[in-house]
Amino acid sequence: MKKLRTIIFILLASVATTSVFAAGSDFAGPYAGLRLTIAGGQIDGSATAGLSNGSTSNAETTHGAIGGLFGATGGEIGYTLPLGASAGFVSVGASRMSGGATIVIDSGTGGTTTNDATIEIKDHWSAYIAPGIALSESAAVYIKGGYSKADINWEGDISQGPRWIEGVTAAIGTRAMTAAGIFIQTEAGLNVYDDVSFTSKDEGDKAVGYPAIAYGAITIGMKF
Repeated sequence: MKKLRTIIFILLASVATTSVFAAGSDFAGPYAGLRLTIAGGQIDGSATAGLSNGSTSNAETTHGAIGGLFGATGGEIGYTLPLGASAGFVSVGASRMSGGATIVIDSGTGGTTTNDATIEIKDHWSAYIAPGIALSESAAVYIKGGYSKADINWEGDISQGPRWIEGVTAAIGTRAMTAAGIFIQTEAGLNVYDDVSFTSKDEGDKAVGYPAIAYGAITIGMKF
């Protein structure tokens, strides 16, 4: 009886292990989807005023944060590789988020000139690597890391500034997939970009900002 119980236990363990190990390969292959995103953009930074006369003796530096909330559509494509016979897999791919946050800088009152400016950070895209673990044949979790880039449009009292910015992206997400390969993916992430510098047209004042985008996204797609 003891030997029989041992054999049954080994068989059950073998079946369970095989089921879990096989799940990683269920997510393998190319995929593509439509991506819907809600995001918040923010720039933390500082501005130095009083530089119009070429001297820094009367310069004043202020610090603060400005931002905006926006919704965007986009897409995602990639390819998932299984990690042997295990439950793990690695996805490599790219995603794009159209639209962006419009940030208005109001100089306020008290100056002789109007120093208002508008900065729009838009058209974000990322290239990523996303290792994951299959929880079953139809569900998985993953973490994501990679490179991000976004375009910048600026208007108003800005004599010079960047037209695009680079940074890194990090996210965590889940994927639920049907037997036919249709999947729904949910993801929460953060894009952190390099610092950007702007110079005022009228006063020569300088500002440095550190942009970041926090987002939540749903991707509906197909694994082929």
